[in-house]
Amino acid sequence: MVKALFAGLLVSLLVLAGCAGKGGPSGSATASADGFGGEVTVTVTMENGKITKVDADGPDETPGIGTRALMELPKQIVEKNSTEINAVAAATVTSDAVLKAAKAAKDQIK
Repeated sequence: MVKALFAGLLVSLLVLAGCAGKGGPSGSATASADGFGGEVTVTVTMENGKITKVDADGPDETPGIGTRALMELPKQIVEKNSTEINAVAAATVTSDAVLKAAKAAKDQIK
């Protein structure tokens, strides 16, 4: 009888483990925020509650400064699965715009 209970418990745990991580919002959304040189637009893609892709565009941001934030922050957001990350040094305004737009886009995905 103990073996049967143990086997039943094991099967239940395996079923629950198989369901883990399959919930949460999925989809893509886009939002914008004011950067240093103009509007910064960010598109966030999520699958089962995890950020899988982030694209940032700010055609009027300062080359070599603001553009670093546009390139680096999307990678960090995906790696950390969060918009709560530090700004890129010397590109605070652009960084803030990327993070604000990414959070707004993420919040739209239901």
